[in-house]
Amino acid sequence: MWLDHRAVSQVHRINETKHRVLQCVGGVMSVEMQAPKLLWLKENLRETCWDKAGHFFDLPDFLSWKATGVTARSLCSLVCKWTYSAEKGWDDSFWKMVGLEDFVADNYSKIGNQVLPPGASLGNGLTPEAAKDLGLPAGIAVAASLIDAHAGGLGVIGADVRGYGLACEGQPVTSRLAVICGTSSCHMGISKDPIFVPGVWGPYFSAMVPGFWLNEGGQSVTGKLIDHMVQGHAAFPELQAKATARYLLPLSPHNLPCIRAQGRSP
Repeated sequence: MWLDHRAVSQVHRINETKHRVLQCVGGVMSVEMQAPKLLWLKENLRETCWDKAGHFFDLPDFLSWKATGVTARSLCSLVCKWTYSAEKGWDDSFWKMVGLEDFVADNYSKIGNQVLPPGASLGNGLTPEAAKDLGLPAGIAVAASLIDAHAGGLGVIGADVRGYGLACEGQPVTSRLAVICGTSSCHMGISKDPIFVPGVWGPYFSAMVPGFWLNEGGQSVTGKLIDHMVQGHAAFPELQAKATARYLLPLSPHNLPCIRAQGRSP
């Protein structure tokens, strides 16, 4: 879960190891990354969760699995959040050092021993069960996922800007910085060669744009900061009262005549 900060003790212990995988997360792992969360589960919910779990997923890979039944993980998820290396794979010594040697023993079957690049086709596409739930034909191709912010980053950095008179027209994509905002804000840039910056995540190879190294930074509390700004504004109580008082009709066939009479589209 994003914004899950229960594993503060665990991430401190992981950072104290100074293991080489930390070089690709700016030298210090965040409490919001997956290794400390997994260690917290092992130490605090061993019988009720850890021992019973068949797989541990990031949300993008969980959705891919629900759609296709395929447990393959996206390179984007594993490289950016799980310490996986696109070039070398998992580092056994790291997981053993931090107390998660279980994954090494079972050949990483619970966190991903089949890794696909974003956009690669998963299995036979949409399963009949998922197709029924979504109202779509079975077998539609489903691609290996991107993390939500990274999908936005791909769109910004890969955008065709020709013909708009922008300063970046004619410049290489490595000169662009994508800023993706939501519950967090992510600043993303790519390079042809790996760049190590203290406190900045990456470099991650092919995690977002194939063949390029990704570095990213940002703030995880952006959404809450925006809430704070809006709720602290003098006009907020008035807007809140108007929103609370507004009457919204439930969308049903019985209400369509009323909606049409008011000139509104359902």
